[in-house]
Amino acid sequence: MTANERDLTTAETGSDENDLEYDHEVRHSANADVSPTVTVATALGAVLEESPMELSPPIETVVDTDELCAHVEAEDADGRLTFEYRACTVHVHADGRIGVDAEDRPDPSRSVPDRIRRLVDDRYIPGTGREQTERRKAILSAYRFLRERGSARRSDFIGTVYPRYPGGYDIPHGGWWETVVKPGLGACPDVAKGSTMWYYVGD
Repeated sequence: MTANERDLTTAETGSDENDLEYDHEVRHSANADVSPTVTVATALGAVLEESPMELSPPIETVVDTDELCAHVEAEDADGRLTFEYRACTVHVHADGRIGVDAEDRPDPSRSVPDRIRRLVDDRYIPGTGREQTERRKAILSAYRFLRERGSARRSDFIGTVYPRYPGGYDIPHGGWWETVVKPGLGACPDVAKGSTMWYYVGD
């Protein structure tokens, strides 16, 4: 490992700082019970589709996590810290906003039938334009997940799909599941719902 691998680049805060958009974004709350490093790992795990606890190499071997945590937790911090992790660029803002850009983030619409993609595109989805896009991706990702597994519980969708496509919802159990993903899955003709399980019945 070279010295540069542990370097964090500090960027000055610009007038358009809050307008920056990332492939995946989370926010570390000042009242969180976990460290900012854990929140960063959660964001990376969502993008890379890996368990945050099993990321390799460990984040602490790539960046100075003490500096990362101090930047988020300091009351007078400014700007954002940026570092590279595998094929991702991580941006850590002083206000707790954490964004991850990936070179090749999977697009769920590429691995579902066109008829399902069109069905989801035509559905009314609440929210702003960006939220609607992310929420449609959540439905498509849930469909792909179910198609690959054959069956799944609500908790499986929440554990696998929600971290990648939260769609602006702070928690998965309310609007994300009840308003977006559940009815979206239910509208797919090759999906069936049992009492506690969802089943893929196509092909």
